[in-house]
Parts: sequence; C-alpha cells; structure tokens
Amino acid sequence: MEIYRLLEGVMVFLFGATLGSFLNVVIHRLPRCESIVKPRSRCPGCDHLIRWYDNVPILSFFLLGRKCRDCGQPISFRYPLVEALTAGLALVLWLKLGLSKELGVHFAFTAALIATTFIDIDHRIIPNEISLPGILIGFACSFLWEGFWVSSLIGLLAGGGGLLGISLLYSVIRGREGMGMGDVKLLAMLGAWLGWQCLIFILLFASIQGVLLAVILWVSGVELKPPLPEEWEEEEEEEGEKEKEKEKEPEEVGEEPAPSFLAAAIPFGPFLAVSAVEYIFLADWFYSLLRP
Repeated sequence: MEIYRLLEGVMVFLFGATLGSFLNVVIHRLPRCESIVKPRSRCPGCDHLIRWYDNVPILSFFLLGRKCRDCGQPISFRYPLVEALTAGLALVLWLKLGLSKELGVHFAFTAALIATTFIDIDHRIIPNEISLPGILIGFACSFLWEGFWVSSLIGLLAGGGGLLGISLLYSVIRGREGMGMGDVKLLAMLGAWLGWQCLIFILLFASIQGVLLAVILWVSGVELKPPLPEEWEEEEEEEGEKEKEKEKEPEEVGEEPAPSFLAAAIPFGPFLAVSAVEYIFLADWFYSLLRP
C-alpha cells in the first residue's frame, strides 16, 4: 500500500506542477487582455515557439541553464516558482484531505489565489475574470456539502459588504480610497468558498502580515510605491499635462519623492490570499484558542 500512496503523491505533485505552468500563462496574459488559450507559449525575447520538451514544469528551467534555447535571454525565476508553489500546495492539500471532493475544490480555489496573488503584485489589480466567476463557482460548490450553502451565502455577502464598509470608512477619514474594489470582490470570493467563519481569521491574519511586511520593507530601506491614482486624479493630471503643453515652458524634471510610510500602498490581495490558504490548515487550531 505504501508504494501506491507514494505514486499517488507523485501524480498529485506532477499534476500541480503542470497546472502551475498554465497559471504562468494566466499571470502573464490576463492583465494584458490576451487569450490564455492561444497562441502557444513563446519566448518574450525572440518570439520563438517554446518546444514541448523545453516546457516541462520546473525541470526545463534548470536543464536550459535558465536561458532561452534560441536567443539566450534569461528566463525569470517566477516561472519555476509558480510551478513549484502550485505543486507543493497540491501535495500538502492531498496529505491533509486525501483523494476526495474536498481536495478538488480546495485545489481549484488555491490555484485561483496563486494567479490572483502574482497579478496583484505585478499590476496592483485583481482581475474580475478571476474574482467574479470565483464567487459564483464557490457558491455553487457549497452545495456539495449539506447545508453549507447558507454559510457560503453569508460569507460572500458579509465578506464583500464588510470590506466595502471598511473601505468607505477609510475614504471618509483619510479623504482617499483605502483599498480597491478588487479586494472587496476577492474577500467576497473567499467567503463564498470557505464560509463566513473564515472572515475573522482572514482579515486578522492578512492585516497583521501586511503591516509586518510593510514595516520590514520600510525599515530595510525598500522604496514603497504610492497608491494608484483615482479616476478624478487621473483626469486632473491629464488636464495639467495639456496646459503645460500649451504653455510650452521648459521645466526642470526631478525625481518624484518617495511617499511617506503612512501614505505608501502595498497590494492587500496577496495577504488575503495567503491568509485564506492558512485558514484551510490552521482554522481548527485558531478557533480552539478562542473557546473557553
């Protein structure tokens, strides 16, 4: 039996790595509004089609010496990282849940979170193409367990509505948007998949981890990015640029000062995603601490 379980684990890992290869395509193309189905994967440097034997998850990166076979352009570490992360999550979920419907549902859920995380890190957006279908699919999957649809429905309503309320309150206090609607829709998606019981855990752990990382980056001297401009700010900026062009007066161009720590912004979506995965493994431990 042990050899069969070992082979089962290997197959789960390989399946995860293969899906991770597809997630790399999603992460690269979805924010650029490109098809994730066709054309086949190409080298971004020379536009040459990647051969099937050069597209083996994780291994090809090292066998090619981390370079494109045709043009020699370096291949980003991001590709094997996403593949290994997806494979690793598939394996630990299998160890926890075995081959079951829970494994399939949770693996699909975590795969969506991986794509969301890296897209948000790169572009500071959470695509509607992931979050909105994710809400519907998560709620649909809740019917696989008797009575869980109630928790799922409350979770998606409370998750989206609760974070929207926090965002609006922040906007009133600080006079600008505190978090994007992408985060609101993502939390609604998390509530739909995991039920309303996850919301306290996710918001608490995401906030703590987000603040800790921001402090570490700031203390380390890493330059934090300012918030993305809101629509009215973009309009004012465009009008200002038009006026400058009309005046045609030369101005000294200097570097924009880095934002202060409180004025800086880091994507919150990755912390929500990480905390959702942590909830799958740590929920029982966490809520046991809250019981008298």
